[in-house]
Amino acid sequence: MLPFNYVSSLKSHKPYEENDQHIIYLWQEICTAAINARASDIHIEALEESCCIRLRIDGDLTLFQSYHKEEYVRLIARIKILAKLDIAEHRLPQDGRLQIYSDRTSTEIDCRVSTLPTLYGEKVVIRLLNTSAHELKLDHIGFSDLQSQIVRRALGQSHGLILVCGPTGSGKTRTLYSFLNHLNHEYRNLCTIEDPIEIRLRGVNQVAYHPKAGLDFGVIIRALLRQDPDVIMIGEIRDRDTAALAMSAAQTGHLVLSTIHTRSALSCIDRLENLGLDRHAITNSLLFISSQRLIKRIDNNATCGRIAIHEVLEFTNTLCAGIQQNIPLCEIKKIAQLEGFSTMSENAKDLAQRGIIENALCIQEMFI
Repeated sequence: MLPFNYVSSLKSHKPYEENDQHIIYLWQEICTAAINARASDIHIEALEESCCIRLRIDGDLTLFQSYHKEEYVRLIARIKILAKLDIAEHRLPQDGRLQIYSDRTSTEIDCRVSTLPTLYGEKVVIRLLNTSAHELKLDHIGFSDLQSQIVRRALGQSHGLILVCGPTGSGKTRTLYSFLNHLNHEYRNLCTIEDPIEIRLRGVNQVAYHPKAGLDFGVIIRALLRQDPDVIMIGEIRDRDTAALAMSAAQTGHLVLSTIHTRSALSCIDRLENLGLDRHAITNSLLFISSQRLIKRIDNNATCGRIAIHEVLEFTNTLCAGIQQNIPLCEIKKIAQLEGFSTMSENAKDLAQRGIIENALCIQEMFI
C-alpha cells in the first residue's frame, strides 16, 4: 500500500498556469510515486470536472492523487509528446513508449503507453516494464528446486517446445523473458514474435506483430525459420496455425518458447487438442508446460509484494506414453504426481502453511 500521505482527495494546487515546469514536476511526482511503490501500471482517468491517478500495486489499483481538469489536459499532452503519439488525436486509441528515470536504481525504466477515448476525455495507462537483467534471472522466478531442475534441463535442449500458461497478469511474459535472458549468448540466434514488444533485450532479434502491414504470426514465423534461428519465442499461441507452426519448428531443430491462456498445465493439453493438434504431435514436441499465478505475500500479517506460484509438468517418456494412449487428464495427473509433479493448489497450501501467503483454503479455491 502507498504511505498515507500519498493518498488524497482533489489535490489543492495553485490555480492552473501555462507553465511547463509545473506539468513536468507533476509528471515527475507521479513517476516517483509509482517507482517507489513498485507499481506495475499508472492509470490516468478523466472525470467530469477533474481527473484521478491510480497505481496498480501488487495487483490492486490504489488512488494516488486527483488533479484539476486543466492539469489533466496538459499532462496528457506531455505524455503524448514523450511517447511520440499524435497530440491532436483524441478520438482513436494510440500506443507508444517512453522512458522514466528511477533515482532508486539510477536507471531508465521503459514504459508502454496506451490511450483510449472515454466519455470525459482520454484514459491513459502506462505500463512500467522492469528491463533489468538482474530481475530476469531464473533464480528470481520462484521455482522450487525440482521445478528449477526441470526448467534448466529443458532450456539446455537444442529443440522442443516450452509453454507458459496462466491468466492475464499472472507474470507469464516475465517468465518467458527470463528464459530468453538465460539463453541469450553470442553463439545463439534468438528471435521473437511479440504483440507488442514488452521488454527490449540486447542481442535478441525482436519482431512486432503488425497484421495491418501483413506481419501476422504465421508470416513472421515462416520468415524467421529462414533466418537460421536457434531459439524462437512466440508471444502467444492463439490459433491452430500458430500452434501447428510452433510444433513444426520445435520438431525441426529449434527451441520454441511461447505462452497460452489456460488455467493449468494439464488443461493445456486439452487446449492444444481443441486447436486441432493430436496427442502424438503434442508429446513429440513439448518439453514442459509451466503454469503460474501471482499471489500477495504476507510478512508480519501485512502484504509485502507478490510471489509466483508455479506448477511445472515435464513431458517424460512415461508421461508421454500415457498421453499417447488417450487416457483422461485425471489419469495423466496421477502419472505426473508419481514423478514428482505438484499442482498449484498443493504448492499454494504449502506456502500458506509456512505463513508466506494467506490461508490455504482461500488460495486453494482459486486453483480448483
